[in-house]
Amino acid sequence: MNIRAERRTENLTGAGAAGWPDAQAATVALGPIPLEAQPTEYIRVKWEDRPYATTREVRVAAAHDGRQLAVRLEWDDSTVPNAEFPDAGAVYFPAGDDAPVATIGAPGAPVCMWYWQADRPDATRLEARGPGRFRPSGDDPVTASATLDDGQWSVVLTGELDDAGAGRIGVAVWDGANEERAGLGAVSSEWIHLEIA
Repeated sequence: MNIRAERRTENLTGAGAAGWPDAQAATVALGPIPLEAQPTEYIRVKWEDRPYATTREVRVAAAHDGRQLAVRLEWDDSTVPNAEFPDAGAVYFPAGDDAPVATIGAPGAPVCMWYWQADRPDATRLEARGPGRFRPSGDDPVTASATLDDGQWSVVLTGELDDAGAGRIGVAVWDGANEERAGLGAVSSEWIHLEIA
């Protein structure tokens, strides 16, 4: 699958910004990170007979201004109200050729993640080394703009274009209503080729 990020002069920081309507978008299928890859026995036992990664697809578009990359994610929110956990979304980029997409990195093969959570005012740049193994990374700021309209999330994550230097991108979504967090999100099963035009 390919996504083309064209250079734009319009403002792209808002989910409804003028530059998005004609941006190329792709629908990406999502699936669960396997239980055997989860970081603790507690999670593997607790979720053995319980569905997770309930968001099945996300629409992805990207654009840049020559310095920063903006990625827009759109997905249908659960109709069940959230309780303890917020909805969340992320895009991530391999830090090396061997980083796995379906587990959001691995201990020896990290990814750079731009992570947004609905109960926080902005996004965070993280290093991810597998499901739930996330930590803050670097000083490069990542911003987010999000709207929930008629049951659909639209989230724009913006960060340094250099993070996408490998030309591949993965995406993840967490449904807070289903108590999804850490390694229990819905993720892309293969890297998406990102063309910077």
